[in-house]
Amino acid sequence: MNIVELILIGTIVMLMLGIFVVVMVVMQQKQVVQYKLSLKDKDLQLQKERLVAVIQGQETERKRIAEDLHDEVGAQLSVLKLNLNHLQQQAQNGQVERIKETKEFTDTIIQQLRFISQSLHPQTLDNLGLSHALDSFSSLMNKNKEVVIKYQTDGSPFPVDREKALNVYRVVQELINNIIKHAQAKNVLISYQSSSTQLIITVEDDGNGLLTEGLQESRKKTGSLGLKNIESRLNIIGGNINFVKKAPGGTKAEIRVENFQPVL
Repeated sequence: MNIVELILIGTIVMLMLGIFVVVMVVMQQKQVVQYKLSLKDKDLQLQKERLVAVIQGQETERKRIAEDLHDEVGAQLSVLKLNLNHLQQQAQNGQVERIKETKEFTDTIIQQLRFISQSLHPQTLDNLGLSHALDSFSSLMNKNKEVVIKYQTDGSPFPVDREKALNVYRVVQELINNIIKHAQAKNVLISYQSSSTQLIITVEDDGNGLLTEGLQESRKKTGSLGLKNIESRLNIIGGNINFVKKAPGGTKAEIRVENFQPVL
């Protein structure tokens, strides 16, 4: 074997060793990247589980308070109203007007109590589903006469998973609250439609187009849902929200949730 052959063999061996080292380094880097991605996925999953636990805790407490208001305070106010009716029948001329005013004031308190109870926990959502709950919410908000809310539905029969329905309801609720606070709108349209695979709810207002800015601002306030938590709620249920400014004014928010039906 001459010197040229030795050099050639040595070069081939060194080249193979170099390729082997490169392959090993690439494989090691790939393993490191996969490990980091796995840790990131686990961290995201842990964050999601913590967020779900917090939201579930909040909803449980809201439901308890709403039930206490309805069952305890609501019942006592109803008894008070019955007593006032009885007193009104026996009252003298000078007392009738005062009792009437007290009854009207009691009716106002009862209406406010129902509004607070419904806001804390929508009983209609449990009994009749998301579409009816949004319809009931619209009617309830119209009593405040701050903005006219119209609700329309395509009448689709597809049921919505309870957790997804509750999160979507809270998102719509927050959108309406922020429209009232920031958008200076006079009219709002809530539209509900669904197919077998996708739920679409739009909230349109005719205001100043500052809804998204108001949501961003509310993000900074303690206890406010804000845009970040709206997106977090939708992320939990595999949904998303899109905002479009309308001409000449107003905002359209479109909520989409896929695979929204309960798993049997």
